[in-house]
Amino acid sequence: MALIYQNSGPLGQHIVIWSISETYDELVLFLNNVFFLKEIQNLGLKSPKRVNQKISAGILLQHILQDNIELYYDDLGKPHLKNHPGFISISNTKDTVAVIYHPNKAVGIDIEFLSERIVTIAPKFLNTQEQNWINNSQIPLHNNCFVVWCVKEALFKLIGGGGIDFKDHILVNEPINNVGKLHFSKLNQEASFTYNLISVNDLLISYIVGN
Repeated sequence: MALIYQNSGPLGQHIVIWSISETYDELVLFLNNVFFLKEIQNLGLKSPKRVNQKISAGILLQHILQDNIELYYDDLGKPHLKNHPGFISISNTKDTVAVIYHPNKAVGIDIEFLSERIVTIAPKFLNTQEQNWINNSQIPLHNNCFVVWCVKEALFKLIGGGGIDFKDHILVNEPINNVGKLHFSKLNQEASFTYNLISVNDLLISYIVGN
């Protein structure tokens, strides 16, 4: 595995990003945690790639926490630490996995490879306010579309709830120096957050630390 990014930030979060190059057998040797492997088996994943991504996430958590950890997934698929305090979020794309941990605040992270193809689906998740600042921005259209998508994915993972409409329930404001504000509104639920952006090679990462 190749460590391509790690950071312990001022908000108390710890982020690690890895690029996977190992086989399943090699990853298992890195993890050496039968409890974590059992949890992965219980998920019933059919794709070997998805299995390797899950194992890699376990290795990253082991790296951050310096301990053999166990996970469980709630009914909505959100991961939680079973035998360790704190909150986590996990994201993967292709052969890259990102993990964020915070000792006492909910967190969300999303990682995406930049591609112009996102422009074709942007109308499904962009609302009018977001379209306005994107249209007036000097940054390429697909980059800004990815910012909005990535931020909304990170918030979805932080909240860990279903039934969230990215277009109607989440408003992402334009970032300044890779930091921005967003607002979540659904029925009687209202909350505002700060999001942060990281660029690593062709990857865009967004993370949110709860209030």
